[in-house]
Amino acid sequence: MYSMWCLLRKLQIQRNCCVLRYTGGMKKMSVSIIINEIKIEAETGMTVLEAARANDIYIPTLCHAPKLSPAGACRMCTVEIDNMRGFPTACTVPISENMVVHTETETVQSLRREVLSLILSEHPYTCLVCNAECGALHSGTIRKAAVTTGCQYCPSNGQCEVQGLVDYLGIDDIPYPITYRGLPVEKDDPFFDRDYNLCILCGRCIRACQEIRHNGVLAFVQRGSDTIVGTAFNRSHVDMGCQFCGACVDVCPTGSLADKRGKWEGVHTNSVSSVCPYCSVGCAVNVQTKDGNVIRAVGDNEGPANDGQLCVRGRFGMVDVIHDLTRLKSPLIRRGNRLAEASWDEALDVVAKKLGKYQGDEVAVVAAAAETNETSYALQKFARTSLNTNNIALTAAFPEHENSGALLDTLKNIDGSTIRDVRDAACILVIGTNPFESHPILGLEIRHALTNGAELITIDARQTELANQSSLSLQPQIGTDHILLAGMIKSLLDEGLVAGNENLARYPELSQLDLGIIISKTGVSHQALAHAAKRLAENQGQKTIIIYGSGITHYPSAVDTIKAIQSLAFLLGGETAVMPITGEGNFVGVHDMGVHPAILPGYRSLANEEDRVLFETAWGVPLNRESGRSYEEILDGIRQGDIKSLYLAGEVPLLSELAELEFLVVQDIVSTENLQYADIVLPATTFAEMDGSLTNLEGRVQRVTQAIPPLGLSRPGWMISRDVAGRMSGQTWNCQSAIEMMAEIASLVPAYAAINLDTLGIEGCQRHFETVETKIEPFSLNGTTQITTEKFPLALITERNLYYYYGVCLTERVRGMNIIKQEEIVHLHASDAERLGIVDGVLVNVVSPYGSAACIVQVSNGSMPEGAAFVSFNRVNRSPLFPALCASSKAYPVRIETI
Repeated sequence: MYSMWCLLRKLQIQRNCCVLRYTGGMKKMSVSIIINEIKIEAETGMTVLEAARANDIYIPTLCHAPKLSPAGACRMCTVEIDNMRGFPTACTVPISENMVVHTETETVQSLRREVLSLILSEHPYTCLVCNAECGALHSGTIRKAAVTTGCQYCPSNGQCEVQGLVDYLGIDDIPYPITYRGLPVEKDDPFFDRDYNLCILCGRCIRACQEIRHNGVLAFVQRGSDTIVGTAFNRSHVDMGCQFCGACVDVCPTGSLADKRGKWEGVHTNSVSSVCPYCSVGCAVNVQTKDGNVIRAVGDNEGPANDGQLCVRGRFGMVDVIHDLTRLKSPLIRRGNRLAEASWDEALDVVAKKLGKYQGDEVAVVAAAAETNETSYALQKFARTSLNTNNIALTAAFPEHENSGALLDTLKNIDGSTIRDVRDAACILVIGTNPFESHPILGLEIRHALTNGAELITIDARQTELANQSSLSLQPQIGTDHILLAGMIKSLLDEGLVAGNENLARYPELSQLDLGIIISKTGVSHQALAHAAKRLAENQGQKTIIIYGSGITHYPSAVDTIKAIQSLAFLLGGETAVMPITGEGNFVGVHDMGVHPAILPGYRSLANEEDRVLFETAWGVPLNRESGRSYEEILDGIRQGDIKSLYLAGEVPLLSELAELEFLVVQDIVSTENLQYADIVLPATTFAEMDGSLTNLEGRVQRVTQAIPPLGLSRPGWMISRDVAGRMSGQTWNCQSAIEMMAEIASLVPAYAAINLDTLGIEGCQRHFETVETKIEPFSLNGTTQITTEKFPLALITERNLYYYYGVCLTERVRGMNIIKQEEIVHLHASDAERLGIVDGVLVNVVSPYGSAACIVQVSNGSMPEGAAFVSFNRVNRSPLFPALCASSKAYPVRIETI
């Protein structure tokens, strides 16, 4: 019997893991069963519990949760099944044709009451069976006898599943004494507290950590009556590598695990589905509110990109940002040496009057990649129609060089591959990015794929956590990725692993390329190169996904590397997809909307007369034909005095040069250091206080839904641009809402023609641009740009910081976030540290041609290549190490000095 149960358990776990994978529109066979004398149809392979819930038949559970393997541990879902002995659990028994199930017989209900009573004997239960309807506080009892807590003092009061079960089963007395564990509440780790006195040992948190997040931080520890949930050797969650994703908190049926920030906020009164703005994955979130405040954000289980999961930023980093103590709630005007509150009419009039003095190259606009599509479109329209300037740029833009237009094509040509496709891939090639760190939900899909048996190959100068889990990791020299990829292509062709193509004639360099040169330039052995090519070839005909990020796009060789990636994908065949991943939340959408000095909305060229006339006709004004300045060029223009006025709607470093501006407008959500130079401050709303849309890295346009009223007098960014433009040019924009703003976008950008905010559901809508068919394109195989110099002998690899939202640095504003994203650390190879006489943990100065920064040394043998250093700054766009204090490239020359 035991072996039979084990077999059944194994089958159920396998079946459940299959459910985790996206199955698209696969048609499944159905069977007929009878539950409580009701005949229903259900899909083959379902358990009794799943079949019942699919047909709105309630069966109680405690240890069961969606996406978790069935455990059958709590026995709450016990049922009676005709011709089956005993009382099986509905969550573990698969349905069969003509099965007859009884879920509410008196015998079953009595058994459930007895089991729940036993469970509650180790849980504070007095309030659960108390007949005072209004609770202990209202009946005058301060403390229940023999217990130290009750429902009225529990953070899950009103949300606890045990409360619902007690009511359902009609339990008004428990014949067992309370065995109170007397454990101290664990509060040392950030974001959530753990009170295991309230734990019912359902195991949900453990299975969520292991099966959904693939972390394995939690486990049952100790044995028998002393069993509790904990970590190995009682280590802290931080030491165990916990990602603080909150999945364990989300599945906890009691108050044992509770969000520190919102544990005493109580039950939310409203919840809206929206989109997390922190990175370009575009996770669907349910924003929960109470009394006009956001009290928490949880993953939406219907989310197409995240399947209900969030990272630490999305789960625990929203409330403190939305309700930051320094939120701007009123327009401010500089009066003498201080900023004073003003009305919107007064502020807008001053902005219109002062900005009207500057036109063309004298004025510039800086935007943030966190803006919605509607705000981004309105901001660039305002710049081009009211200010007559194309000096509009992003702080997070691609680095500017002669071929940067080709980088924009990668955004335009997103091929529709979805994040959920990753888990079904047979082979994944990741180049120049670490999604585990930058895009944790995409990283989670890679973990799912690995669990399903996928092959993972990484190409990165660093040996990252992702590389440690790969079957093959290649570490080329910095900036030589395109040469390495050329070697892989040549190896595929030389070994006859892929079919030849007439386009290969366009590769005269490739046919003559000597593998010895590739090996010497990249530092990757011939054996590793050939092995990688072979592994890719072996997966031809199956789904292969090539993922690349800023480790590619922010090097001088970016265009050649991207062409090499596209050529490799073409050779591998039609089942190979390419997925570029971008950083900030709406990086794709902001570029779609034309926030760029040389392109109009929809990637129409400013230099093309036909494209320009289209928008001149729609907007009713002639446009400036001259391309504007990039972000770094705008900062240079401020220094040189060419740009006299700046409209700042995005985060820029604190520059003393801002004081030289004749007029500075700051549009932000919080008070930042830049306000000391501002003449006018315009308060903007966060994503929680406005409607709109964001476009994620898949090209999926998703709805942002207003959850609470704007704080104070703050306004959506699109509305601010509209109102300033109306006062400056006298033109009235026919847009009274974000819905109408998107309608204007849809009329001018064919890729967005199908987007309607009124009808945009949880799945979003894929925008599609006309793209050129993928083909093999020639790319340069020339050597890489020399990064280091004699004075600066190390190449500093940087990482874009995604712990930002507008002017908010999450590591500074969100309690506990600095523990996850630690203070500035410089990683060095052991040989470099030894040569410099530096040991692990010491404080050093990292010096570049532009400045210096103090960092703590972390010595590594394998994660870093020799001659390189790595820093991930909490405030990377404010570090004095980089030109204009902004890291637009991936590598800079530095030296290390002891302090």
